[in-house]
Amino acid sequence: MNLSRFFTLAELTHSNTAKAEGIDNQPTTTEIEALRALCTAVLDPLREAIGKPIKVTSGYRGPVLNRRVKGAAKSQHLRGEAADLQSPGTAVLALFKRVIRLGLPFDQLIYEVNGASKWVHVSHSRGGNAGEILLGKFDAAGKVTYPRLTAEQALALTEPRSRARAVEPEFVEMADEPPRAVRKARSAKTVAPAPETAPAPAAKKAPTKKVAAQQAPAKKAPAKKVAARKAAAPKP
Repeated sequence: MNLSRFFTLAELTHSNTAKAEGIDNQPTTTEIEALRALCTAVLDPLREAIGKPIKVTSGYRGPVLNRRVKGAAKSQHLRGEAADLQSPGTAVLALFKRVIRLGLPFDQLIYEVNGASKWVHVSHSRGGNAGEILLGKFDAAGKVTYPRLTAEQALALTEPRSRARAVEPEFVEMADEPPRAVRKARSAKTVAPAPETAPAPAAKKAPTKKVAAQQAPAKKAPAKKVAARKAAAPKP
């Protein structure tokens, strides 16, 4: 069954763990539609841009499979909204950066590094996408942390140079996204800008004596003086 131009349902439901242990990993109609949206909005444009096949190492995970690989209780893999990717002949880090540069509508994008195993985790939600970028860092004990990155920080990531021949990275199916509660706690808080206020009117200065004198109304001459001036004036 084709989900999109480049991807099939079989690719998005394949699991080495499920196959080896006989776990039924068939999605419902709702989950199939979520997988279709993921392929159409993110995976197809990415596949077309790189011009090479993309291998889905883990897509949909049913509840039994998700528990088996110790996935997050509210993993987007459970809803058919996430896929883990590699591309033969393309560095995983380059694939990760390409998703960002293309401006694809992802909800969560993670560059996963677990020793020699590397992959890109990408999700898409029909209900809206957060555009969250993370770096999945596994330590020797398998404990993982998810520092958050800006797009600029993600695009600045580099791999250590090596003269050794490039080897196809391994992939181990496991939990590869932070729990939903952690994601909410780490989400950026939007701070509303302070409302603009009109500047306070400048205080009025007391007028100086000179200005006050100019502003004062002119005084009229007394009536007696006016009459005397008229009497003294020569008659024609």
